[in-house]
Amino acid sequence: MYARLLLLINCLLLPFLASAQIDQTIQKLDTYHESHVTEKIYLHLDKNDYSAGENIWFKLYCTTAPFNYLSNISKIANIELISPTNSIIKSIKIPLTLGLGIGDFSLSDTLVEGSYRIRAYTRWMQNDSISNFYERIVPITNGRADNVITQSTLLQNGTENLFQINLKTIQGAPLINSSVSYTLQQDGLKEKTGRLKSNENGTIALELKDNFKGGTLSLQFLSSDKRRVLKNFTIPDPNQRNSIQIFPESGELVNNILSKTGVKVLTPAGLGLKSKIKIGEENQAPIIEFETNDLGMGSMPLILSTGKKYIATAVFPDGNSVSTSLPQVAASGYVLTVNSGLKDKIAAQLSATDDLVTGKEVYLIAQYNGFVLHAVKQKLNGPEILFNIPKQDLPSGVIQLSVLNEHLVPIIERLVFSYNAPKTILPITLQLNKPTFTTRDQVIANLSVKEGSSDTSKIAALSASVINLNKSDSATAQYHSSIVSELLLKSDLRGFIERPNYYFEDLNNIKFNELDNLMLIQGWRKLDWKNYLNTTNNAYLPEKSLAVSGTVKKTGRKALVPNAKVTLVPTSNMMLSIDTLTDSDGRFAFDNLFFADSIKFIVTGNGQKEKNRVDILVDNPPSPAVKESKDKPLMQNDINTKLINQLKDNQQFLAELEAAGIIQKSIKLEEVQVNRVRANKADKNSRNLNGPGNADQVITAEDLSTCATLEQCLAGRLVGVIFQNGVPYSTRSMGLNGGSPMQVVLDGMYIEPDQISMINVPDIASIEVLRSAGNTAIYGMYGGNGVLVITSKSGDAMLSTYTPTGIITILPKGLHVNRNFFKPQYNSTQKQVLNRDLRTTIAWEPNLVTAKNGEAKFDFYTSDEPGTYKITIEGIDMEGKIAHLEYLMEVKPQ
Repeated sequence: MYARLLLLINCLLLPFLASAQIDQTIQKLDTYHESHVTEKIYLHLDKNDYSAGENIWFKLYCTTAPFNYLSNISKIANIELISPTNSIIKSIKIPLTLGLGIGDFSLSDTLVEGSYRIRAYTRWMQNDSISNFYERIVPITNGRADNVITQSTLLQNGTENLFQINLKTIQGAPLINSSVSYTLQQDGLKEKTGRLKSNENGTIALELKDNFKGGTLSLQFLSSDKRRVLKNFTIPDPNQRNSIQIFPESGELVNNILSKTGVKVLTPAGLGLKSKIKIGEENQAPIIEFETNDLGMGSMPLILSTGKKYIATAVFPDGNSVSTSLPQVAASGYVLTVNSGLKDKIAAQLSATDDLVTGKEVYLIAQYNGFVLHAVKQKLNGPEILFNIPKQDLPSGVIQLSVLNEHLVPIIERLVFSYNAPKTILPITLQLNKPTFTTRDQVIANLSVKEGSSDTSKIAALSASVINLNKSDSATAQYHSSIVSELLLKSDLRGFIERPNYYFEDLNNIKFNELDNLMLIQGWRKLDWKNYLNTTNNAYLPEKSLAVSGTVKKTGRKALVPNAKVTLVPTSNMMLSIDTLTDSDGRFAFDNLFFADSIKFIVTGNGQKEKNRVDILVDNPPSPAVKESKDKPLMQNDINTKLINQLKDNQQFLAELEAAGIIQKSIKLEEVQVNRVRANKADKNSRNLNGPGNADQVITAEDLSTCATLEQCLAGRLVGVIFQNGVPYSTRSMGLNGGSPMQVVLDGMYIEPDQISMINVPDIASIEVLRSAGNTAIYGMYGGNGVLVITSKSGDAMLSTYTPTGIITILPKGLHVNRNFFKPQYNSTQKQVLNRDLRTTIAWEPNLVTAKNGEAKFDFYTSDEPGTYKITIEGIDMEGKIAHLEYLMEVKPQ
């Protein structure tokens, strides 16, 4: 904050910023930033692709922009696993300590193969766009419950379009004459269902109508071993073709002003396509030609004139081409040309048409989300003026340059990439205990993040993964971000960023020119200063702990109940209950809670006048909407086929883990009808809050068939229950004064204990006795003396259905409990020994912290498979410096 105040004081003292207006604008930006500090998240995953039955291991780094200091804002992060059909199938919360957290997802055997995605965010991040959440595409194969591979193809023959799918076993045998049910969900159209039958080659074909513009297809069929198999596919729009897009610098082409113009060429799948670009007047020879890079992006400086039509043509390697018109050239306007590749400064030139050269002041502000990094003022005395922004104090990453006119109205904007390696990148070295290794050999990895011999205090949080490259999909690795490309680039740009690591292959010599093209093409956005200058309250506060909150109302009414006593009781330990009172709006909240996931709570409410005749409504905040992934071009069909080698390897590895007793198989079984009924079972209509039959004792209708009265039937038959004057008492609750009677619940209705004599014995289907703490806890204060749950044969016992008031049970989302990564120790007497060690992830170390001398180490054993192993180290230090290192080691046979 001191540095921020110093910046403002310096700005005020400079003669070219003497205006009170610009001071007020900077102050507003500063105020906005202070209340809207941006959090970013990056997940270091142990590997790139997975198989059903495995675990996804991750380390989470949460930082604050723009300097990437570890965040102390949020204490809890949310991580979700999203299916190919955009549904959340797993969701966990993990605690954050100084912006750091670890977690894992177990992938069930029944998971449908496909391109899944992991999404991570904090509640504080929900104040911004969902597009700023961390996301990563994760391909998942299934060779456990699904032994079918597919090959899908979009076939086009004139006006006829077919989506063809070939079905085979993993061994390559076609599924012949298989009946396949399908569901087709077209974009914006009604769902369509039907059946198809595979031919002698195991192929089915779905005809697509002329109005088909893309959608999702789900298949369901039986495999050759009669297991039910589900498959999902994304069908592209058959009408899409290669396209070319034009991005003038600063948003528009202006008459006779030099403007760097970006070009991007895309395939129908949304990936870049290298091509030759020709630009010229319509029906005239090209005035300029150039070639894009491998990602289909490029740029060239253009000087164009108004009143003319210009055409851009992309010529592809196969000789085909596509053309598009350039935007109309404006007769009046501004252009902001930027050179960010200079060593010590960013040069920004503002050009204007003659009618806009007024001699009045214009202001240039460099800022990140309201954090002002540089501000300068000049008079627009000519068609071109130059601004220089020193790089020395700029953070690395995406910075917004905005030019304001004399009224402080933004007139033009440009995003620029700044890079200050010494203040951003944490050098990291890795040294192994010996030069060569064999299978089942111990590796000791020594890490150092010291920056020179004089650096004696360097603490960094690191994570390390080691994988066998021969068993991983190296082709898709290039499309994932590293901690560097995520925090400096991808997290600040909306839309799909293809191969984000491409720009940072050499951290000492990044691709400045191509990064600037990326800023032109995917970083340009229209001016929106309203958010900065009109500070609004954040809808979501940082999540510092877990909480249970809600509202208390009068039963069946909207009327709120103030000053009601609300009690929160964990069923695992009744002694840990806590109380609070509702406010004037009937609201209650239990804050500063920390509990593990799957813990059940009882919430009771008691109004001063209403007593327990209240309804308790507990808040259940929904997850942020799941929209189409911005990384959609990486979502692929036929994952089992594309990763068939990994699938087969994982089949063998998981079989070894089962044999060693490390994991268990949990294949989903087909529904089986059981005709034999256990005699001593509660009636299915039982309103037992624990579930029918979950009791200390169950009495059935058959047991009551010889009794005249209920007391006569039950006296002496119920363990631990005695009757006094027709009223049941639990022996556990009887003291010197006789204790209190048990609570009687008839078909969900709470009745007085002495009313038990009014119940007709032939009408009773079952009676459940609840005496132990585990069974009575769910009833809260009603279960303190034990409960008799009576269910009638009709389910209503001639009485109206009744729902207990003033009490509810809840299962709020708690904190994830981490599992231990399996790590063989071949020099010890480890009980769990693998006959064949076929691991893909050789080591996973998420909690590496360097000592003050900047050093740390970890060790692991190689597997039974020789080959190239990749060690990936990532992390961050207390100054916000980012570490990323990839190291290849060779493992030879013994």
